[in-house]
Amino acid sequence: MNNKTQLMCIVLLFCTFLACKKAEISIGGKGGGADITVYPQHHEVARNLINFRLYIKYNSLDAPSNGVYDDSLLCGYRDSLVYGSFSGLKNGNYYLYGRGFDTSISQNVQGGSPYTIVRQQAQSFDLPVSE
Repeated sequence: MNNKTQLMCIVLLFCTFLACKKAEISIGGKGGGADITVYPQHHEVARNLINFRLYIKYNSLDAPSNGVYDDSLLCGYRDSLVYGSFSGLKNGNYYLYGRGFDTSISQNVQGGSPYTIVRQQAQSFDLPVSE
């Protein structure tokens, strides 16, 4: 190789080195600026649900095998829709679970789903539940 080719290889190698970034690992949990408002829905309807409680597992896309969640809350009502909000979350993975009673069918309903936060902002999520 001549000097010009060697110099070009060195520059290319240096540019490649600078372009590589360490992958950021996002660990879900408290301490961030994201808020998530969860709307439980039975058959795509967020009404008729009472005594509804939401649970959240940080840094997981699966329900906890031991049934222990990191936080929970009793849902409220906004414009006759059932909802609950978790605030101050970091980017990362979460598992959301909810259970309550549907007055339209007089049965308990429950359901869970993974959720990933990628931006530090307010966001909403429809959580499907069933009998």
